[in-house]
Amino acid sequence: MNSRIDLVAGQNCPLSTTGLHVSVSHGASPTGLTVDVSAFLLDAAGKVAGDEDFIFFNQPIRSDQGVELDIAQSRFTFHLDRCAPRIQKIALTLTISDGLSKGQSFSLLKNVKVLVKDFLTGFELAYFALDTSANKETALIVGELYRHRDKWKFRAVGQGFIGGLQPLAEFYGVDVGEGEAGAEAKPEPATPSANKINLSKVTLEKKGQSISLEKQPGGLGEISINLNWNATPVKSLGFLKPSSAGIDLDLACLWELNDGTIGGVQALGGHFGSLHQFPFIELDQDDRSGQSIGGETLRINGGRWQEFRRILIFTFIYEGVPNWSHVDAVVTIKSNNQPSIEVRLDSHRNDQFMCAIAMLENINNQLRITKLVDYFAGHQQLDQAYGWGLNYVKGSK
Repeated sequence: MNSRIDLVAGQNCPLSTTGLHVSVSHGASPTGLTVDVSAFLLDAAGKVAGDEDFIFFNQPIRSDQGVELDIAQSRFTFHLDRCAPRIQKIALTLTISDGLSKGQSFSLLKNVKVLVKDFLTGFELAYFALDTSANKETALIVGELYRHRDKWKFRAVGQGFIGGLQPLAEFYGVDVGEGEAGAEAKPEPATPSANKINLSKVTLEKKGQSISLEKQPGGLGEISINLNWNATPVKSLGFLKPSSAGIDLDLACLWELNDGTIGGVQALGGHFGSLHQFPFIELDQDDRSGQSIGGETLRINGGRWQEFRRILIFTFIYEGVPNWSHVDAVVTIKSNNQPSIEVRLDSHRNDQFMCAIAMLENINNQLRITKLVDYFAGHQQLDQAYGWGLNYVKGSK
């Protein structure tokens, strides 16, 4: 019989399994407040052995140590039996992005909750609820997984930390090269050391907001566009019936070259593209289950960026109820030595199956990214809205 242990700050409990799902949630976020979840794999001295032991939005997977972060759902997957003996403790943390500069703190969130589940059965093992209404800090150590003899335990912590993600990372021994960047900040030209972690992230908050990435030595490199979402099925909405497999959300794009050539890359119809051959855009997978930690990713060959005029990033619900508010989708755009650019589908049209997320434009060989979040009934309507000119036939996968 499943028996969950409810903890208060300072308490601990043994874990009956090494395969875990650990979710970190919080109260409703006020407009303009962004919360990031992270983990630090620590040695006996409470420090990371290297920057790769820092799990966060720019580095969400450490497969060799059995740690993966699902950013969209703020959920960790742990296979603790894979952790090297040097890892004695794993600190779970929350930070408010640019909280100090915006005058924000955890008091605005009111509460934080940590739920530990058995990875295989889904049984709830431990739960920790923390009232943060009095917390004036912008960083919080919410809990710890730690070794005790030959077993693992979970400890509820709830300790505030002065400063945001950068000072917290430095406290644990991470070599930070680039600090946090706010939503309104324009990235400055920089050449951070390859041995240093980049904590920069820019969130495009408003529809129509743009950011231009500065030229960097070595060019743009590979440009990755990752889509992650909540695939859990929703209740039936009238005559619409949800798929028992959950929501199948597909990432795709339309592209246009400077010479007028146009096309698209998407799983529908098997148009996965190619990174190193024409059209120099490739879709890595079709995550039909929605359970892949990495979601779906489009990769653009930045070495050929001068040949592109524009790329329209969009997504559509191939199966499942068109409930965008439930999907909680987020797109993260990364390129060489640049901050992560985050676009959330934070406005919703639940009567439409397709969403135009962002436009990538070549402006004097630089990359400008604009948030769109416009909804359409299908491919033809999206194409007409942005003047692409492709012809469409019914497809399947």
